[in-house]
Amino acid sequence: MLTDSEKKAVIPMLQDVPLFSSLEKKGLNTIANSAAKKTYDEGDKIAKEGDKALSFYLILDGAVEVRRKNKILAKLGRGQFFGEMALFDNQPRSADVIATEPTTCILLTSWALSGVIAGNPKIALQIISELVRRLRESDKALSE
Repeated sequence: MLTDSEKKAVIPMLQDVPLFSSLEKKGLNTIANSAAKKTYDEGDKIAKEGDKALSFYLILDGAVEVRRKNKILAKLGRGQFFGEMALFDNQPRSADVIATEPTTCILLTSWALSGVIAGNPKIALQIISELVRRLRESDKALSE
């Protein structure tokens, strides 16, 4: 669980995430109240391709690489996120995510995020839009 001061710091970051930008403060507070914080060392594998997905991650500090078969698909840093795809389709992780420096993330479980979506139907459209954008980026990276 996050401390009260961590929640206050996380809420503006959540608001900058496309998935959550239309949420009112109550929804952002719900997400922050459901979140946990975890720190990773450089080189740590945060997510492993093929593993069951249980959490969505928002990078508070640090940086990660998203890799599939050792090919870098994306580099993500502070305020960016990953892990949302498998939360919605019950499929295994589609890629590895490796910390490229000491990294701190907040984690949201699939059931917590589902509760937020159920209470905020507009967020479903934002999620679809973001997933399509990421799919296009991945397709482009794989075709190069």
